[in-house]
Amino acid sequence: MRASTLHKHPGAHPEGIWCCAWLPSGSLLTGSVDESVKLWDLSGDAPACAHDFTGQTLGAVSLAADASGAHVACSALDSIVRVWNPLTGETVAVVERAPTETWAVAMGPASAEGVRVAVAGGSCEQVCVYSCRSGEHSLESSMQLPAAEGAGATKRERFVLGVAYSPDHSKLAASAMDGTVALYDAATGQLLQSLRGHSRPVRSLAFTPDGKMLLTGSDDAHANLFDVASGGLVDSFSGHESWVLSVAVHPGGTAFATASSDARVRLWDLSTRACVQTLGEHSDQVWGLAFNADGTRLASAGDDKMLTVYSIA
Repeated sequence: MRASTLHKHPGAHPEGIWCCAWLPSGSLLTGSVDESVKLWDLSGDAPACAHDFTGQTLGAVSLAADASGAHVACSALDSIVRVWNPLTGETVAVVERAPTETWAVAMGPASAEGVRVAVAGGSCEQVCVYSCRSGEHSLESSMQLPAAEGAGATKRERFVLGVAYSPDHSKLAASAMDGTVALYDAATGQLLQSLRGHSRPVRSLAFTPDGKMLLTGSDDAHANLFDVASGGLVDSFSGHESWVLSVAVHPGGTAFATASSDARVRLWDLSTRACVQTLGEHSDQVWGLAFNADGTRLASAGDDKMLTVYSIA
């Protein structure tokens, strides 16, 4: 698998870009410290902004879209999660959380009760799942981080940074500043596994398409691969010179990508466990990283205010 640069869009936002997410239609969302979320049309020779979602009073931290493309969730530094219909621009729900109790978001299944949004709860040391529909939201469940190893862990060290659903939505993974990675039964909230392998903040999580493995990215400059059933560490990947800020697994399950504060994006082969390509289009730390639904595109975005789209072959 190789990546070639398809689009480079310097100044996609006036400030750093911290997150990105694809819609099934092939459009791309980016969220920035400038308090905006942009929807990009990539069908032309250059990315074109099709819509600008505003309302955040502080920077956008995380974006997630559901499988249908009818709902997008955004969390921001103002501790508010907003859910939109990207097709109409309509605001579906606004979830106001306590200060510092919001970080990453993940989109769960939709039902008659609404679409489920999992929120990494920051300083509350929980993952909270909300059902959101047409101006309403309700808290469905909350899952507590497992107890810290040793004594004296601070609130900051227990800050929940990452959250991810398994492909079949049966499991939820969460990660924290102290390196904790936890797996839960999404239906019952029961803790299934506590995964050990990082000692520094784990900022990003991604399941493999079959749901059997979980990939994690950490400030220890490593990406780790865990067995979901046993909780065991399968492998650890090194090569970045600094924090691994984002991880993304290819939909085909054969490869994954990592993005780092060293301004590099790396592509890895899952079968050989080797880095097959290092991409150096960015000039500052890369926060956002995502494959599209069919695996033919990879998007990256970072503090250099640039959006880059690669063709994958």
